[in-house]
Amino acid sequence: MKRSRPVKDTVTEAKNYIYRLLKIRFRSEREVRNKLRQKGFSEPTADEAVGYFKGVDLINDRLFTQKWITWRLAKPFGFKRIKLELREKGVAPELIEEQLSEAKSDYAEEETVARLAKRRAAKHSGVPREKVKQRVYGYLMRRGFNPAAVFKAIKNI
Repeated sequence: MKRSRPVKDTVTEAKNYIYRLLKIRFRSEREVRNKLRQKGFSEPTADEAVGYFKGVDLINDRLFTQKWITWRLAKPFGFKRIKLELREKGVAPELIEEQLSEAKSDYAEEETVARLAKRRAAKHSGVPREKVKQRVYGYLMRRGFNPAAVFKAIKNI
C-alpha cells in the first residue's frame, strides 16, 4: 500500500477523492471504502464521506448493480461472470440475484452465444474443426455463459 504523497485525513479530501473515482465510473460502496483505505483515510473519515455520497445517491449498490449488468451484457459477458464480478465488488448476494433475474427476463442468451460462437469460429480459418470447437468453447466459457447454451452453439458451428 504505497502512497505517492501523504493524504490529509479530512472529510473534504475524502470527498474530493471519491468524486474523482466516480468521475471514471460508478462504484459499489465496498469499492469506494477499499480505495479510501488504500489512500490512508481513517474509518470515521471514510464513513462520513461515504455517508454523504449515499445521501445524494451517488453511491448506491442497487443502481451500481443495474448499470454493471447492463454494461457487461453489452460486451457481451455471461451471467456467471457478471455475478462473480459483482461479488468481488462487494455487492450483497441477494441484490445480485434480484438484479440478474430481472436482466435475464429481457436477455436472449442463446442467440448471443450462437452469434459469438460463429464470429469466433470464423477467425480460425485453416484450423481443424475439432480444434476450432475447443477454442470457441473455452472462449465462451471464460466469458461466463451458460454451458447448455455454449454446447448448443458449438454443435451448430
